[in-house]
Amino acid sequence: MLSKAKLKELGKLGTKKERTGQGRFLIEGLRLCEEAAVSSWSIETALFTQSFGEKTREKALLQRLHSLGVESIPVKSQDLARLSDTVTAQGIVFVVKVKKRSVDEMWRKDLAASKSQVVLALDGINDPGNLGTLIRTADAFGVTAALVSSDTVELYNPKVVRATMGSIFHLPVFDQLELEVTIPQLKKRQFQILGTHVAQGKSLDQVRPSRKTCLLIGSEAEGLSHGLLRLSDEIVRIPSFGKAESLNVAVASGILLYEITGKLAPE
Repeated sequence: MLSKAKLKELGKLGTKKERTGQGRFLIEGLRLCEEAAVSSWSIETALFTQSFGEKTREKALLQRLHSLGVESIPVKSQDLARLSDTVTAQGIVFVVKVKKRSVDEMWRKDLAASKSQVVLALDGINDPGNLGTLIRTADAFGVTAALVSSDTVELYNPKVVRATMGSIFHLPVFDQLELEVTIPQLKKRQFQILGTHVAQGKSLDQVRPSRKTCLLIGSEAEGLSHGLLRLSDEIVRIPSFGKAESLNVAVASGILLYEITGKLAPE
């Protein structure tokens, strides 16, 4: 049974301050909850409506939660709606513990085992949808890890988490970083640093990425900071043949990651 006090406490997780203070966040919907349930993240509580478990996939998810020992609480639809960030509540909400990561994990064997390592570093990304899509895209291209600057939108913003489509639970993401401190650590470990610019630098097809490559992506409005541009070994750009001034940052990153990972793929 979900008490009114517990519901009120969980409702506060709609704010960044409370997510940070409580060290947990909410996710909702079948797809996102399925991805969390097969990951290494800690699910504290699952809340679901009485009608949620009537279909096969939904029933399978509830059974998995039982096998994991997750506290699962049936709730009224109107109570679940109070926790929902979407127009229509989707029948299930997870309370997930924030995973605190140290960038030192980057150098551990499990992340450093493969011959090719591509790291995506994100500087000052302000739009939640873009950040979530960038994480999803990086996951799709087999990126080793994503590094997120301290002035980027909060990683656990509901719109960010939803836009990742579950990739936040599979791709190691290190957030709240000062990239001008972190990037030199990569350089010491022989990473090639590829900065990006909308108009300047080499076309990516003229650059041979290293087996250890870090791609730097700047903010939607300002691009990379001058400090990060100075730390870059090469500045790359995407050739443009039309009249559009620039590409959406997530679209541009997808093109760049496709080129980089394609060149590093075993022949």
